[in-house]
Amino acid sequence: MGWLEDEIGHGMEERVSAPTLRKRDGRWCAIVRVRRDDGSWTQRTRDTGIPCGDGDLRAKAERKALEWHDAMLVAATLNAAQRAIDLREQREALGAEGSSKLVMPFIEYAEEVLGLMQASKAIRPATVRGYRGELRHMIAPRLGNKRMYEIKTADIEHVMVSLLDDGYSTSTVRKCVNLMTAVFRRAVEVDGLAKSPCYGVRAPSPAPPRQNAMTEAGWSALLDQLASMRQTPTVCAAELALLLGLTREETCALTWREWDAARSKGALKVSMAVVQGEHGYDLGEPKTTARVRTIPLTKTVLAVGEARRAEAAREWSEQGAGAPRPSDYMIGHPDGTWFSPDALTRSWATLCSANGWVGELGERLTFHDLRHSFATRLVAAGADVKSASRILGHSTPVTTLKVYASEDQGAKRDAMDRIEGSLSGSTPAPAAGDAQIIDAFARALRTAMGDMEGRA
Repeated sequence: MGWLEDEIGHGMEERVSAPTLRKRDGRWCAIVRVRRDDGSWTQRTRDTGIPCGDGDLRAKAERKALEWHDAMLVAATLNAAQRAIDLREQREALGAEGSSKLVMPFIEYAEEVLGLMQASKAIRPATVRGYRGELRHMIAPRLGNKRMYEIKTADIEHVMVSLLDDGYSTSTVRKCVNLMTAVFRRAVEVDGLAKSPCYGVRAPSPAPPRQNAMTEAGWSALLDQLASMRQTPTVCAAELALLLGLTREETCALTWREWDAARSKGALKVSMAVVQGEHGYDLGEPKTTARVRTIPLTKTVLAVGEARRAEAAREWSEQGAGAPRPSDYMIGHPDGTWFSPDALTRSWATLCSANGWVGELGERLTFHDLRHSFATRLVAAGADVKSASRILGHSTPVTTLKVYASEDQGAKRDAMDRIEGSLSGSTPAPAAGDAQIIDAFARALRTAMGDMEGRA
């Protein structure tokens, strides 16, 4: 059995840490850490049933904890030995071209692939975290412990149909299918799997994007309400989202130094964001190169910044922090730290619920709906799609139209009225704003004609 010892290695004791004791609900509780195959650790807890106390009681609890530790170590060794035996038995079945990794359960193989992608920085830590959640909670329960070489196309289709039956959205199911496709693509290209079971599987068509943007009247009314409020970080962040289309991550990363530079140049350069890292939020670059962009500032936006500066000066003074420093964050705290995007989302949800603000669907406005509203107003105001996509930081104008720019009911009504007017031989009365523009143009034309006559 020397081969078995070589396969599982010598150091199984390193896979289960020594037990420790903690007091919980008046009893000693044993805690050990177990290392997964991908190198990460998970914590296991067990109640010893022994009341807290020193001397004999603690010693008895320690013995119980050691017995539990030894049992877990034996179980881990047996599992490793079984995997090694299975590996040896399947090598011949896989043939010379197939890697031994193909006998791994899908969940373990996929975890390894995600670990490699994260280590090589092929995908962002936040993306890896999302994939791991989908892998463990959606895919693994439906594939069970099936090994890579055992999984067939019918298994992939079963996962997809089961997720849809359980009420998951088509976008979530598509993510799961894409993840499985990427895992099996590596199995084919690197580990010699004959054919991907995902080949020929069609993910469900994406559902129409959720559009809960605000109408023009609602957008203007919300801006007026926010302007009348105390300019807290949440209020200012919402105004910047409504007026510049910034995401919550970009808003949280904006410093006073960047704002002052933007004010002097008349345009804001968006180049940083508070992004999800391996150990929480950190300051980094936006998720795509298109997100690095320059946005012209309007007088309204500049007024928002100055109102926030006055409020920040008051907040900093109350905390004994002096005046806001250039390195401090506009949407931040007097101690120089930023609002995390999650904290901003929660704070906005509270403010929105308290005021009853809703979008076109009658649903409470999320913070991202503010960006949707800005995009809709930008397109409705006549901005060409290419310029709008650059202001919003989209890689392609298609995203601007398909995902962010909601249908503008007023614009549709005006278009239909003009069609009706052309059929009946009359033209509809222009809107109030259009009438002012026409009057101004007419006055300018009369003045120009008068000047020409005078020169004649």
